[in-house]
Amino acid sequence: MQPNDIISVTAFQNALAKLNQSLPADIQKQLHAIAQDLKADPTNIGNLDIIAESYPPLDEVYQKELTTLKKEAGQRNKGLPPLPLPKESNKELTNSAIDTFSADDSVTAAKAKPNLLKRLWQSIPGRK
Repeated sequence: MQPNDIISVTAFQNALAKLNQSLPADIQKQLHAIAQDLKADPTNIGNLDIIAESYPPLDEVYQKELTTLKKEAGQRNKGLPPLPLPKESNKELTNSAIDTFSADDSVTAAKAKPNLLKRLWQSIPGRK
């Protein structure tokens, strides 16, 4: 995954964990499709932005999460050139996304994994 993909997937999963209700069936079905795509190609995160935009409660939280993560990434990028992203974290994030998106209820699945996402985000080099 590219750095922007990591931010998008992390923000999306964080947003799912903050929702108070399950996703509509059509949104959940789209996430199932992305999970299948990720299994075949771990770099294919699909259209998470478009999915979020189609469900306003998710989009509101997703946009806030994106803004927060991008600000943090921008702070880390000041100064020295960034270190390469660890491959293990990418694989762990991909597996987490597959598990969350393929669950019957992605909101419940995301709520069960917040510590994993925080740990992954903190493992990116240059993170305080």
